[in-house]
Amino acid sequence: MTAAATTGRPALLPVRRRVEHVDIDASGVVHFARYPSMLESAALENLDRLGVGLDALARDGLDLVVAEMSMRYHASARFLDRLDLEISVLHVGAASFRLSGTVLRARPGSEPESGSEQQSEPENEPENEPENENGSGREEEPRRLSTGVFVFGVVDRTTGAVRPLPEQLRKSLKECRHDADI
Repeated sequence: MTAAATTGRPALLPVRRRVEHVDIDASGVVHFARYPSMLESAALENLDRLGVGLDALARDGLDLVVAEMSMRYHASARFLDRLDLEISVLHVGAASFRLSGTVLRARPGSEPESGSEQQSEPENEPENEPENENGSGREEEPRRLSTGVFVFGVVDRTTGAVRPLPEQLRKSLKECRHDADI
């Protein structure tokens, strides 16, 4: 059961996606530059779901911008891996907010909490993993692949001048935060 279900508060939900060919580099693993893009997309999808995303900001003549970003890489993903992208609110200020994100390898057989997966299941996917040298199938792989922190701000669409966060955006983000020290 999610925090939103038990508290009645809105929540940022995990987003499921599958690694596509465009995500990988020549060595067959996800290129490092794709992880921030995936996490930003998961953040934007959550903001849209809460009604405070890019469309809502555009109606007010505003744009969302990334002011800072840092990433840490822990393990690699490969073509057709399923990933869970988790986003959480770290801080909400007057003119910016900070989100953290984690890219996780989805557990086999798990369903995404949000029900969002960007690519449909292939119909001819093999049911059994190839055996490794000890005959036990695919070795246990790290689940956490990368983590990142984003600082977002809001600017005027015409002038690019920094603007305060709209009240509905601030309120929604604060409600999604798990602790109350904002």
